[in-house]
Amino acid sequence: MTMNEKKYKRLEYLRHNINYLTIRERQEYYDLLNELKKAGNQSEPEESEEFEEYVEPEYEYSDYEPESFQKNTSSSNGRNASRRNTRESFSNQENNRNKPSKKESKSSKKAKSGKKKKRHWLRTILTIIVVIIAVMIGFFVYGYQRGVKHEGSVAKQEKFTSLKNSDGSVNILLLGADQRPWQSSGVAHTDTIMVLHVNGKNHQTQIVSFMRDTLVNIPDVGSSDTPDSKINSAFTIGEQYNKQGVNLMSETLKNNFGINCQYYAVVDFSSFATIIDSLFPTGLKIDAKFSTVNGENLSAVPVPDDLAATEGKVSSDKDLTAEEAAALGYPDGGGTFMMIKPGTQKMDGRMLLNYARFRHDDEGDYGRVKRQQQVLETVMSKMKNPLSLFTASSALGTTRAVTMTNIPNSFFLTKGITALLDMKNGIKSTTIPANNDWENAYDMYGGLGLSIDMTKYKAKAQELLGQ
Repeated sequence: MTMNEKKYKRLEYLRHNINYLTIRERQEYYDLLNELKKAGNQSEPEESEEFEEYVEPEYEYSDYEPESFQKNTSSSNGRNASRRNTRESFSNQENNRNKPSKKESKSSKKAKSGKKKKRHWLRTILTIIVVIIAVMIGFFVYGYQRGVKHEGSVAKQEKFTSLKNSDGSVNILLLGADQRPWQSSGVAHTDTIMVLHVNGKNHQTQIVSFMRDTLVNIPDVGSSDTPDSKINSAFTIGEQYNKQGVNLMSETLKNNFGINCQYYAVVDFSSFATIIDSLFPTGLKIDAKFSTVNGENLSAVPVPDDLAATEGKVSSDKDLTAEEAAALGYPDGGGTFMMIKPGTQKMDGRMLLNYARFRHDDEGDYGRVKRQQQVLETVMSKMKNPLSLFTASSALGTTRAVTMTNIPNSFFLTKGITALLDMKNGIKSTTIPANNDWENAYDMYGGLGLSIDMTKYKAKAQELLGQ
């Protein structure tokens, strides 16, 4: 049995185009290849249709180029030798095709090695993250215990009605009480009234400050139609009635400006200084800014030092008589004053407290609000530094211990850190009302206050703080 010339030419064509054959053409190629083997050696057993490695019997024949076939020769021995060489060539091609090359083998090994290295790095990164979180929690606990030791106890929470924004943003009511160490909360006013707005969706942080002499309606106090009470008195009145100062302040903001406060934090003189010193053990670098005092630019501004009575005087303190204090615009008589120079300098917690509370330059209470915003922005901008990660955790622990707040510890370790990271986009500060955008008016007790366009500023507050 011999293969006819037509099939043989077809086989040769398929062999030359072996890498481009369709499934059907490849099957045809294998069928013709098996037919060629049977035609060349009838004594060999038949093989399956699926091509296997061809094993040639040992024949004595001269070297022959498998690519050239003498189609017109009459010698059947020459034809058979040529076809055997052709089969050998086909067989070798198939074997080589099935065996991976050295490059493919090396590539496969590199791929496996790369996967192992990738898994190794992922495990390493996860381990580092877990260690960092564990260390941060440890610093938080350490700071908490330090705060308790300093204050003698943990600041207790007050009853508070939490109000949430519909868009998921969070408003935190920040109050700074002017309570001296020897005073009770029932006589304290809130010199600082701020709302910190944290919005995880647009990664924007807002601070809105309310001037303490702004005239508002306090629920169940005074007239219900005309704003006749200073906003800072809401805390004092609430504290005098079953320790509800924070809640009454929150209700006052809701009734007058339509804003919701979900959390609150209240600090007094002593706790503020403790927090700053724990955050910045070597002091906080800040650019001290003052307006003129009685029309004059002073080289050192005398600022009341309220902690001198309990913690002693410092080198920058100076005692002024009533006449000297009156000449500088202080109507409450003499006392101990801390001399603070304008310009960039490092301040500890006590000096920073005095700087933030000062209101006796020619900008009055508006200047004080600007300094309070400057202090808060500076503190937050320093805390977003990765190098202060662990120090910040310790300080947050101290803050939690000495601050009267309902903020859960989980918030400090989750959204608190996210908020700090979002501060890279900047912190926007707004004061209500804007400078000189008010009229002088008297409250229900005869004290001078600020009458504002309530409709205008209610819309402004809701725009900045949500609803």
